[in-house]
Amino acid sequence: MSSSPAAPIEGLMPFLDIHYARAERAQSTLPFEFIPIDSLREDHQAILAHARRALSHRRDADTLITAAALVLLADVAPLEHGELTDAFGEDVATLVASAATPFDRDCGDAILWEASLRQLAEAPQQAQCLRLALLLGQIMHSPDALGHLPFWAREAEAVKAGDPALWRQVMERLEAAAG
Repeated sequence: MSSSPAAPIEGLMPFLDIHYARAERAQSTLPFEFIPIDSLREDHQAILAHARRALSHRRDADTLITAAALVLLADVAPLEHGELTDAFGEDVATLVASAATPFDRDCGDAILWEASLRQLAEAPQQAQCLRLALLLGQIMHSPDALGHLPFWAREAEAVKAGDPALWRQVMERLEAAAG
């Protein structure tokens, strides 16, 4: 485990490199265009940088930050629980499973959205905290994405038990973005 409380677990960067490259290769074989994987990775890195700052004070920061990076990766590349367990241990793999939702990969489906909100509301506190940090990162990275504000507010309500202080930060950012 890393000595810095705000550093991801050792081995994360090579794991991310392999999986983002694999997703890019898979995308290059498709007959239609998507948002390029490298562009998504840049967005993920920016979101994660904000989330890292929000989580850096916690004793479990390295676990949360590692799992947050993997939840973002799961948006573009399916991840197997066993693979995550082998690479990062059961705690991280279980946290990723608790914090990732089907809607993350298949957005646009209202039924999945509602099911995902219920899943997050029932998730363990640590998973809710992770989602709050990612949500804060998303808001700070895309403050002009006004169309997303109602959805982000609903997600924040679903995971508010994750960390009350972090939830207040998210709500303040949402209010500021709404103007």
